[in-house]
Amino acid sequence: MARYARIDTGRVAEIVVLPEGTDPAEAFHATVAATLVACPDPAVVEGWSYSDASKTFAAPVVAPPTIPQLVAYAAAKRFAVETAGLSVNGLTVATDRDSQSMIANAYAGMQASGAASVKFKAASGWIELTAEQIKAVALAVFAHVQACFAAEDAADAGINAAPPTITTLAEVDTAFAGVATAAGA
Repeated sequence: MARYARIDTGRVAEIVVLPEGTDPAEAFHATVAATLVACPDPAVVEGWSYSDASKTFAAPVVAPPTIPQLVAYAAAKRFAVETAGLSVNGLTVATDRDSQSMIANAYAGMQASGAASVKFKAASGWIELTAEQIKAVALAVFAHVQACFAAEDAADAGINAAPPTITTLAEVDTAFAGVATAAGA
């Protein structure tokens, strides 16, 4: 199979694959065939540029994210990691905002009432937790949420540093790499 790029105003508009030995002039109208350039490089895709003068293709240049885009991405990443869930002593615990509130409420209620255990619906199903177990879960969720906010704070500091130490989305992701979750986010 032979690969061709259809060029429109200096850009690859589409990739056309023809059977080996087929001349584009035989397969297409002359006006279309005139826009086809042999393109054996499989990396070239729609959106790349093409120079008639040098007969070369070039990948599009992607502008780096702006500071507001990086800050927004860090906030979205924090929320995603924060609410992805957590594993506590082999128990998978949801950490969405409602679950965070319910865990804190169960822990506070047990402390105030002196109850020996509490029924709780974990991500894995119904369980009964002792006061020590719900305390461990509540403290783990608290630490997880704080680690997420600390990671976002560190990312924001790096984004806004002079000179910035975080300038890419991948670097923001790296700021959250140490925050463990059940989902591995």
